[in-house]
Amino acid sequence: MKSSFMRLAATGVAALGLWVPAVAQQMPLISPGEYTGSIVVYVAGEAGQPLAVPVDMRLTPTTFGNPVPIFPVEIARGWLFANIAAGNTYELDIEAKGYQTVHQDVDLANIQGVSQSLIVYLKPIDESLVFHAPGGQFVLAPQAEKEVQNGLKDFQARKFGSGQKHLAKALQMAPGNPYVNYVAGIGYLQNQQLVLAQTYLEKSVSIDPRQVPALVALGNLRFQKGDYAGAIRLLNQAVQLDPNSWKSHWVLADCYLHEENFQAARDQAKEALETGKEKANQVELLLGEALAGLGDRQGAKSAVQAFLTRNPNYPNASAIRNWLGALDKAPAATPRTEPVAEHSVTPITAVTAVSPEVAAPSPPVELPPKEDWAPKDIDAEEPFVISGAVCMLPKVLEMAAKNADKLATNLQEFSATEDSEIVEVKRNKSLETPNRHTSTYMVAIDHSDPKAIQIQETRMPPMAPDELPGGIADMGAPGLVLAFHPIYRQSFEWSCEGLGEWKDHPAWIVRFSQRTDRPTSLLSTFETLSARYALALKGRAWIAANGGQIMHLEADLAKPIGAIGLEKQHFIVDYAPVSFQTHKVILWLPENVNLYLQYKSHYLHYYHHYSNFHLFWVGASEKIGQPKEQTKQN
Repeated sequence: MKSSFMRLAATGVAALGLWVPAVAQQMPLISPGEYTGSIVVYVAGEAGQPLAVPVDMRLTPTTFGNPVPIFPVEIARGWLFANIAAGNTYELDIEAKGYQTVHQDVDLANIQGVSQSLIVYLKPIDESLVFHAPGGQFVLAPQAEKEVQNGLKDFQARKFGSGQKHLAKALQMAPGNPYVNYVAGIGYLQNQQLVLAQTYLEKSVSIDPRQVPALVALGNLRFQKGDYAGAIRLLNQAVQLDPNSWKSHWVLADCYLHEENFQAARDQAKEALETGKEKANQVELLLGEALAGLGDRQGAKSAVQAFLTRNPNYPNASAIRNWLGALDKAPAATPRTEPVAEHSVTPITAVTAVSPEVAAPSPPVELPPKEDWAPKDIDAEEPFVISGAVCMLPKVLEMAAKNADKLATNLQEFSATEDSEIVEVKRNKSLETPNRHTSTYMVAIDHSDPKAIQIQETRMPPMAPDELPGGIADMGAPGLVLAFHPIYRQSFEWSCEGLGEWKDHPAWIVRFSQRTDRPTSLLSTFETLSARYALALKGRAWIAANGGQIMHLEADLAKPIGAIGLEKQHFIVDYAPVSFQTHKVILWLPENVNLYLQYKSHYLHYYHHYSNFHLFWVGASEKIGQPKEQTKQN
């Protein structure tokens, strides 16, 4: 059983680009004729919560002969560095009491008015990386102690190479000191070099088996390697030496969950919460999973909801709520205290409920499947956003429109390999055998009419009518992004929900819906043999804050179309950058498309994956392979 609760957000800095007003002026560090820009920094705790302590922040140019630190002006939850030289690299330093220091390089493009915005998640200081001078027979010589202190300082700043050099010097001076071996092991553990970490931690414990920090670190390492029994032995030894070691109780709870010993997991989670107080509040998630495993659904819900109440902006909150919903629908679990072969509840990462152990026979009349046969309407959940981040909607839409126009202008014609699956969802949530199909997928875009953009799709070989459940073929996924194109944009109402993330990339989350005072856009239609129906849409897009590319888009019907029995149409489209080197253009094209359709008595799921792109210009063509992985912004 893989526990999904105890996943701490790593200290992260994600970069994005946005034009911001220069609401505060600073001494310009520029030469005449140079461009200026700005940098905005938003800071939050690792769960996305506001910080309750002051933040010290400075920005230092790294490309000047005599760099002078620049200090920001606070705006809402952000800090603004205004009127600074563009075309330079800066080092950002952030300090807050009780949190790890952040050092991050920021590049500011050489464009007039350009700005970078950063979301910074601060991680609490790990007490294992705070210097505590050893005592007794293990006192260090001054020079060795200095090297250990410098190494710990580097580990705190995540400068692992430099920190390990300091510890190597300390080990030369004191190779048999358990504390020095412990710190060396911690450095390698933090850098995910588990083999070396294990070597030093095991040596530290063998020299002095009564060091609680070393026992906890070695237990944590064994947990990471999946040796739960070995971790349990070490951590039980740690809590015997120090019953108030809440971190030991925390990891023990997770170990016992992996071993499916829910009673022991519950007891250890309670101990961690009692001894760690607010520092251990995420253990409520482990407690909830342990209680669910024991059949105590109400207790599980109370523990998890208590955590969500205190941490409403927790990045994984949506998945946790889905787990709660699945728990309500799952069959009753039988309480037990010993490990068994099967887990009794759905892990928190699952989004579908557990099916009854004995499915009811299908009725003679086809009834709807369970309500979670498809993702929820976009109005059902609010996405995670950083509170206080100022969204300049006109600028965001302008960036997105430029990319949509770039797509329509450059993408005159392209082809790709399309792998498709179509399944029909039944009442008991079972799926019919999927209809799988691989074809050459071709798209031609005609932008000759200044008032319309025509998209024509062709699949070779095409799917036969008897391969289409309900006789319905889905088409037009590439066209959804054109909602941002100037031709179609005026058909929708737009709002910015805030600054969030998509796959670790900062993104402005923008909401759109069909305007009621204008004719319904033909962006999405439903066609029968006798008529074509324009579909009013509402949707949400994650727009890359550094560049304005649409990375992810979801769209629903604004309202059902009762005249034709179309009750639901839910699109989910993931885009990826495809680079065409010959023409020096990068286009964001659909990589994965999911469509959920409720039409009359049919509940359908269409899935498409695109690869091996070819881009055609007049007289020339170019082939590209898989979409590139998005490069994390700095």
